[in-house]
Amino acid sequence: MRLDQSLVEEGHVESRTKAQQLIKEGHVFVDD
Repeated sequence: MRLDQSLVEEGHVESRTKAQQLIKEGHVFVDD
């Protein structure tokens, strides 16, 4: 699953666009 989609699914953000913006700004970090 895409990171932006997973954030929406988990309810962290209201839309994938918002998630993508946060990811681009570096607010979202993925643990390996």
